[in-house]
Amino acid sequence: MEVLSRTGLAAMAKVAIRSRERKAVLRPYRGLLLLQTLRWSDEIRDPGDLAHLVPAVPLSDRERRLAEVLVQEMIGVDDSVDHDGYAHALEQLVDAVASGDEPAEPPSEPEPVVDLMTALQQSVDEARAARHPMKRSPKAHRQGN
Repeated sequence: MEVLSRTGLAAMAKVAIRSRERKAVLRPYRGLLLLQTLRWSDEIRDPGDLAHLVPAVPLSDRERRLAEVLVQEMIGVDDSVDHDGYAHALEQLVDAVASGDEPAEPPSEPEPVVDLMTALQQSVDEARAARHPMKRSPKAHRQGN
């Protein structure tokens, strides 16, 4: 939130709400991080004064710098390759049932828990590699790879 406030930018995201994937915008608003699904403007409600309900979360300098790098690297990302996985899966299910096939069973094992800082660092490294294919990541450079 702090980085988006300082840079005046908004972030694009994909979220699952009520078992449905939606594109959304993340932006700072009255001391909160507002998640706004891409719908009609009259569907957006004013959160009121909720800032006092959100505990202050201290950020390390590393987390703040990494967030700034991620925001800068993601500017201008082409999201045309993004798709609604829920709608696609639903279409496959409807097609399977309509053709008399057995629908595929959902996976019984839950997805593994992801370390957010590691995932964020990997995302930054991938964005840098995509924009600057000749440059190596600082981590790879330090390790001599």
